[in-house]
Amino acid sequence: MATKRAKKTDVVSPSSAELRKAVEAIAIQPKSGKITLLTRKLFNVLLAVAQQADESGDTYRALLSDIVANSAFDSNDTALVKEHLRRMVSVQVEWSTGTSSQKPGRKWGISTLIADAEILEDPTTRRVWVEFSFAPKIKKKLLDPVQYARLSLQFQSQLRSSAGLALYEICVRYLTNPSHLTMRETWEWWRPILSGTPDTEAGDEAKREYKYFKRDYLRPAIAEVNAVTNIFVELIEHREGRRVAEIQFRVTERKQPMLALDEHPNVFDSTLVDRMVKIGIPLKEAQTLYADSEENRIRAALQMTEQRMRSTSLPPVRSAPALFKDALKKGYAPPVETLPSGSGGKAAVAAPADDLKARLLGEYSAHRRREAYELYHEQGESEREIARQSFEEDELPGLGTHMRDDWRRRGLDSKIVETAFFDWLARKTWGEPTDGDLLAFTLSQSRAA
Repeated sequence: MATKRAKKTDVVSPSSAELRKAVEAIAIQPKSGKITLLTRKLFNVLLAVAQQADESGDTYRALLSDIVANSAFDSNDTALVKEHLRRMVSVQVEWSTGTSSQKPGRKWGISTLIADAEILEDPTTRRVWVEFSFAPKIKKKLLDPVQYARLSLQFQSQLRSSAGLALYEICVRYLTNPSHLTMRETWEWWRPILSGTPDTEAGDEAKREYKYFKRDYLRPAIAEVNAVTNIFVELIEHREGRRVAEIQFRVTERKQPMLALDEHPNVFDSTLVDRMVKIGIPLKEAQTLYADSEENRIRAALQMTEQRMRSTSLPPVRSAPALFKDALKKGYAPPVETLPSGSGGKAAVAAPADDLKARLLGEYSAHRRREAYELYHEQGESEREIARQSFEEDELPGLGTHMRDDWRRRGLDSKIVETAFFDWLARKTWGEPTDGDLLAFTLSQSRAA
């Protein structure tokens, strides 16, 4: 077998490289196994390594330290890389030249992300190398694509959710399109592409309800892409009656990203594994949790657990690992607002209830009340009656005597009751506001201005 070995000067630098990613490899749907954030990142880095190599052949090679740049890896710390290489060899994905529509000339295929991989240590220099290859059928399309999107590996390094990275890749492709609009597809088609989870592994609730997909994936991904990349993404919903049937995105270019970018980004944040080990989780289990979970959820669960362990006003924590894993699984830890990597990657310390945050929350609450008001009046009378009954049973008992009396006398004609009702309806429909929701709202307001 011919071997293609990249020269040292050709090995990709994640801080500066640009990847030409074939359109077939962008909107990929997992059919077996999950595509995580780190799987996407590592696949893109390997593609860039292979595209920059300067000889012909079937196998590609790069230093492990260059691939995982600046994430505190050494020759003995390869477990995470091995785990994701295993996934890339085993996870089956569908490749497509465009949308789910079966139009003349469109192509479809299925394969694994890479064909094989090895990690080798040079006995003389003790340097560790990664060797890998692609399936012959898709190799040419990946390495010398006819149609492709230009992706910045610097921007990809700043994205911390699989949905955010997938959305960035798709939208960059349509940046130069005259309409600036992505393909228009059913939201069910978008769900596995952005979540990285096959439909066979998604819960029944996730598959049935658009509002959960929007809350858990769409809104956070849009906010993240708009915050740290050079593009601005807007969600467009197409309705059939009251139901959102199809969605697409409008993409425009931003001259500068909203947040400063680190000059030395990383693919893996191995400090999260260290923090899990420090609270009592075995190393191998911590590596598996890191491989299977979104970084932002891990950070949130870690911060909540660490703060709970330090608390002197609450009973001692019986099991920090159990508390952390429960928070990670159920996602009830509040999101961690982080500074750009260039500022040191430390969590931002928010002043409790400062004027700016309070004002922003007030404006966002008013915005959501208007959305809830429109949603309520789009419904039929029977659906509105069910909403009023649910409010009366679930929310009203805890709102005090004056509110209950006003509800019985005047219903939604009472301004104070109307505010409480539509606040409740917004929470019931879209959940509690997250930092991602507030960021997306702030960006949309600044753009409208």
